[in-house]
Order: sequence, then C-alpha cells, then structure tokens
Amino acid sequence: MKCFKCESDRVLQLTAKCSDLCFTTFNGIDQDGYVPEIRHVGGGDYVETWICLECGQVQGEFPVPYTRSRQ
Repeated sequence: MKCFKCESDRVLQLTAKCSDLCFTTFNGIDQDGYVPEIRHVGGGDYVETWICLECGQVQGEFPVPYTRSRQ
C-alpha cells in the first residue's frame, strides 16, 4: 500500500484486539467498553487502522460521518 498523501510505501497496518477494554475520549466525554464503530479506526473488539510512517497520515476517507450510536 502507498500513502495517499505522500505516496511513501512505509504504511503501517495496526491491528489490535482489546475485547471490551477500550477507553475513548471524544468532545470531553469519556467512555469505556467496545471499540466505537468508526470507519478506518475499527469497531467491536478490534482497532484497525493504517498509518504512514513517513508523513503520519492516517489512511482512509475522511471526514468520518457523525453518528450518535455506540455499541
């Protein structure tokens, strides 16, 4: 995979299983439990994203649509 911003091939795929032990803070609201269902970030028990190690750009299409629901 090449970075869509700088075209480097130094893109790290990061996958982690955290079961229901995820902690997030968004707009000053703390939550713990499952990974929020967010495109290019993960969901459920898994965090999964791709990050360019050259420029730091998270890969994927952004902005992510706003949703109020959370598992």
